[in-house]
Amino acid sequence: MKQKVAIIVLGKPNSGKSNTWYEIFNRTIRTGWKKLKFNNTEIKIFVKNSSFEETGKEINLDVFVRNASFEEYGDEITNSIISKKLPKIVLCSVQYTEKGIRTINWFKENGYYLFIQWLNPGYRHSTEYSDFLNFEKTFKDFGEFHKVSGKEKVNRTNEIKKFLIKWIDENRK
Repeated sequence: MKQKVAIIVLGKPNSGKSNTWYEIFNRTIRTGWKKLKFNNTEIKIFVKNSSFEETGKEINLDVFVRNASFEEYGDEITNSIISKKLPKIVLCSVQYTEKGIRTINWFKENGYYLFIQWLNPGYRHSTEYSDFLNFEKTFKDFGEFHKVSGKEKVNRTNEIKKFLIKWIDENRK
């Protein structure tokens, strides 16, 4: 497994992307340093819940959370996470749009293992939609791609926690 991982929650607006991070942290998250503990594993996390311009471009942390998608705020990922030492773990919301493909592509091109959870149907959506933008076909060979219901918050966040614990254990120095 690669030494860097991007845990991406993909979906349309109101699909439950932000609620995924709230469930993982057991609270509403804001920008700042946080600690996340799973069993006996504790990791220091920097949570980003607003535009990168508010806090600067330097991100040299072990874990970085991007709650608001780049697509929603008109940010470009290339202007955001570039630094000499990229974060080892990124948690990122991504909109199901063509610009979202560019966001995920940035992680792929910068050596991240991709763990993508596609919320379909979303929390506030009554029906599923097809993968007309081909996210799964484009990214499945660069990590894991899971289609999950946005209505099943506990199950999908437990899946992310389980993956993250395994990844941390496999990548300890």
